[in-house]
Amino acid sequence: MQIDIYAHNNALLQHFSSATSVKLHEELLKNSGGKLEIKTLVPILELTSVWYPALSAMPAMKLPWVVSFSCGATKNFPLVCFLDQKGSVSTAVGLSNMIDDCSVTAKMNQEACAYELTFSIVIAKETAPFEIFVDVPATGSRKSTLSETLSRYRKMVMPAIPVYPENAWKSVYCTWYAVHAALTDEYMLRNGKEAADLGFGTFIVDDGWCFDEAKRVTPSTLPDWYRDIGDWEYSEKKLPAIKQNVKKLREYGLSCLFWVAPFFCGRRSKLASMTEEYLTELHEGERIYDVKNSSVTEKVMKSIYSVYKELDLDGLKIDFVDEIQPDTENPRCRIAYTALKNLISKVRSYKKDALIEFRQSYTTPLMASLATAFRAGDVPFDYMENFSRCVQIRLLMGDKIPVHADPVYFNAGESVEAVGRHLVASLAGVPMVSMELSGIREEHKKVIKNYLTFYRDKQKILNNGHWEFDFCNNFPASVSCTLIPEKEKIIILTNGEYLAKVLKEDFSGELTILNMSLENIPVYEGVAFDAQGIKSGCILPSGGRLVIKK
Repeated sequence: MQIDIYAHNNALLQHFSSATSVKLHEELLKNSGGKLEIKTLVPILELTSVWYPALSAMPAMKLPWVVSFSCGATKNFPLVCFLDQKGSVSTAVGLSNMIDDCSVTAKMNQEACAYELTFSIVIAKETAPFEIFVDVPATGSRKSTLSETLSRYRKMVMPAIPVYPENAWKSVYCTWYAVHAALTDEYMLRNGKEAADLGFGTFIVDDGWCFDEAKRVTPSTLPDWYRDIGDWEYSEKKLPAIKQNVKKLREYGLSCLFWVAPFFCGRRSKLASMTEEYLTELHEGERIYDVKNSSVTEKVMKSIYSVYKELDLDGLKIDFVDEIQPDTENPRCRIAYTALKNLISKVRSYKKDALIEFRQSYTTPLMASLATAFRAGDVPFDYMENFSRCVQIRLLMGDKIPVHADPVYFNAGESVEAVGRHLVASLAGVPMVSMELSGIREEHKKVIKNYLTFYRDKQKILNNGHWEFDFCNNFPASVSCTLIPEKEKIIILTNGEYLAKVLKEDFSGELTILNMSLENIPVYEGVAFDAQGIKSGCILPSGGRLVIKK
């Protein structure tokens, strides 16, 4: 593969006539003029789709005229994979620099029968030498799966998997969908006790703790929702017993995290009087302040740390980092990353096992040592998308990384089987739920308890095993997790027709099959259970599971 590297003034700095891996040395960076353009041609040979980290699901099977996305420390990372009809990787190109602002484009050139692939990346004075990753199968050899290519990329950018606190793997109760900002002391304690009794290990107090108003997200409240955000002072009016609540939650056996959005500046906040430098227009009551304003950034980070320490929290859910959009003309990703890194370092200096949750679009190998949990993006009611997003994060991050499902949230009128599918979907990650626990139907509560118990029993496998993915029409039809020493395998099916296929696989040990499909499937071996954990005879029910000793 030929690669050309250009300086900011379009001067050609270096040409590689055949490259599989290239390291950009210090002299090249010095001569960049503050930006490099890295260009290559990717032949369109048996290609049917293009995958890149900005996607929240597998791509549609079509060749786009143009692929374009931005990346940096706050969002995505610079890697593009060109796939064939089987979803195998024909060509992958990426950069190991995931901090600096970068734009990536792949434009179809019909005359050349190729994609013109360009990485335009900012070179700061702090930028260290980095590598160009190229993954092209040798002539006649087997193409890699997307998972294998991503694994090789991760070995370049993340040689070792960080060690995560034990609590990072515990199932989570989150207040968000259940109550939004209508929090009360009584709600926190009541649901905290219920959550602990059901088997949850972490309690996230989401948005609503830092302003007086009690409200729910509706079409009428959303346009000005974040107007009071930015000062990071807890509301003594709304939650007069908040300090005691945190202590009580811990007595219940729950780790307690609070939500923060460190780059938001609400229009009614005191922070708004400190600055007129914004990166965005007013949106839902807030704007993104310019992180180059060090006095504002430092004040915000100090305020967040102060409330974390004063309330003796166990960690933070850090939201909307991706609102600092990568921009090669006005780069800020490195500044935002440094501010977050410093905050988290301080948080860990207070509690070394502090929990830090990041969201999907800033889930990257760069962040693997910064956060302790990487959560699927918001998908209320949508268990299929929740499942798909967990799979995408696992593809991005690999095995032994705490991937958290978006909170399970469903209509009170849902069937037991549907609630079972919600919970099964969440097992593609660490289960998380956001329901008013004392108000849900008893049969729904039994489903939650059943699968939280299952998760605890199988936590060693799910958190330490090797994950594999089988896609049908670019949606995960089956997902498996295997831990060889224990001779155990867990498979989640979204397509009932795949049951016969997985039963034919060469595996010796205990096989558990979780049925996320709509079908009630006849079975002729093993023990089947419904969504509540009750034995179901010769039928594997939708939302249930089957256990086979092979």
